[in-house]
Amino acid sequence: MPVEETRAYAPLLRAIHWATAVLFIAAMLIGLYCGLQPPGTSPRRELLEVHKSAGMTLLFLSVLRLAVRLATKAPPEPESFGWLVRLAARLNHWALYAILFAMPLTGYAFSSAGGYSLKYFWTFSWPRLVADNPAIAHAGELSHDTLAWLVYAVVALHIAATVWHAVVMRDGTLARMWPRAGSRKRSAG
Repeated sequence: MPVEETRAYAPLLRAIHWATAVLFIAAMLIGLYCGLQPPGTSPRRELLEVHKSAGMTLLFLSVLRLAVRLATKAPPEPESFGWLVRLAARLNHWALYAILFAMPLTGYAFSSAGGYSLKYFWTFSWPRLVADNPAIAHAGELSHDTLAWLVYAVVALHIAATVWHAVVMRDGTLARMWPRAGSRKRSAG
């Protein structure tokens, strides 16, 4: 087996990771933009449909990602990882997983209880599992908005750690999740 394959995550997990990253950043930017626009205006309404649809897609990608991650073996961590780096990496990853579930669920609760559109990319509507309820809508909105600030911090930390490993440590951490990891075959010697 090529050296790169044994040091990289499973190809499906890498594909899900990068699809999630692109979709997550797009949803964050759209959410930020919409938060700065007056309610009920165009293109805010249309962009919120994209934002919510991206969120639901992220929720399903997260379920798939967690299933694939549990079914596959993680590559060994670089030798440069001390116990503190291992702990920080694991905490950051679990925070990212929690956010990937919490953000779409709080957004869904906010939209459902607030009577807002639940269309998925202008095709079908998600069922309203939370009845119209201003208190739940407010709690969902407050939770979603508060978590957004946590998202920015956790994602920034994740990106900063990736850059630190790639530029300063040069320990191959990025290669473990790089989309084309293992595509070039080299021998171990």
